[in-house]
Amino acid sequence: MKSLMDQITKIDSLDLVIDSYENTASCNDFIWQLFTDKTNEIKFLKKHREYVEANNLGFGDRAFHYMWYLLLSKLFENKTSPNLLEIGVYKGQVISLWEIIAQKLGHDINIHAISPFSGNINTSFFTNNHFLKIVRKLLSKSFREDLKLGNMHPKLDYLKINENLFSHFGLSFNKVNKHIGLSNDFSVLEKVGSKRFDIVYIDGNHRYDVVKMDIYNYSPLVNPNGYLVMDDASYFLPGSIFWKGYKEVSKACNEIENLGFKNVLNVGHNRVYRRISV
Repeated sequence: MKSLMDQITKIDSLDLVIDSYENTASCNDFIWQLFTDKTNEIKFLKKHREYVEANNLGFGDRAFHYMWYLLLSKLFENKTSPNLLEIGVYKGQVISLWEIIAQKLGHDINIHAISPFSGNINTSFFTNNHFLKIVRKLLSKSFREDLKLGNMHPKLDYLKINENLFSHFGLSFNKVNKHIGLSNDFSVLEKVGSKRFDIVYIDGNHRYDVVKMDIYNYSPLVNPNGYLVMDDASYFLPGSIFWKGYKEVSKACNEIENLGFKNVLNVGHNRVYRRISV
C-alpha cells in the first residue's frame, strides 16, 4: 500500500485515485488526510474553506474541497458546461465552491439547487429557550430524532446568506437555478425530473425514509458515467480519523449499487458513486 499511496500523492488525477482506491481503514484514513493536505496546498480552495469556517457557513470536512476539485476537473475533460445538482444547500458552501472551481479551471457550469432556503425552528430557541429544548427532547420522539440527525436549522434568510457568500467571492448567485422547496415536494420533482445531471449531491434530510426517497427520485437523473455523491454516509466504513456520518443515511445507501452505480471512492463521510449502467 505504501508505494500506491506515494503514487496517489504525486498525481492530481481522479482516475488514478479511483483506480488505486481500496475500501480499507488505512486507505480511507490516508485519502481523508491527503485530500485535507491538498486543499491546504491549493490557495483558492484553502481561502474558500477558511472563509466558510470563520463565518459558520457550512459543515463537512476540509478534505471535501479537494474531492470536488478532482470531480469537476474530471467532468471538464469531456464536458464544456456540465450540469450539477445539490439537494440541501444550507448556506451555500458547496455550490459556491463549484462555481469557484469552474472559474479557476476556465469552464462554465449549470448549477441547480434544491432547498427550502428557510429554517424550521426559531433562532431564539437555540439561545434563550434552553429549558424548552430539554422538555421537547424528552417529550417528542420526532423532535429528538431530528436533533440527533442534524435536521433542525434556525429560521434565517438563507437566500440572502447564499447571496452574500457568492458576492464575497465575486460570484453571481442569480446564475444558480434555485428550486425552492423540499426534495420530495411534487412541484420540485416536476421541475427537476426532466433534467439530467453530471453530478447529483444528496445532503438533505437525514431520516432513512427521506434519504431513500431522494436516492430513488434523483439517481435516475444522473448521466451515464456521472456521479452520485452521498453526504453523511460512511457510518459502516472502516477508518478512524474522520467523522463517519449518520447510520440512517448510510443504511439508505445500501441499495445504490443495485441501481446501476458503483461506489468508486469514499472521502470521510462523503461517498462517491459512478453511474455504470442506464
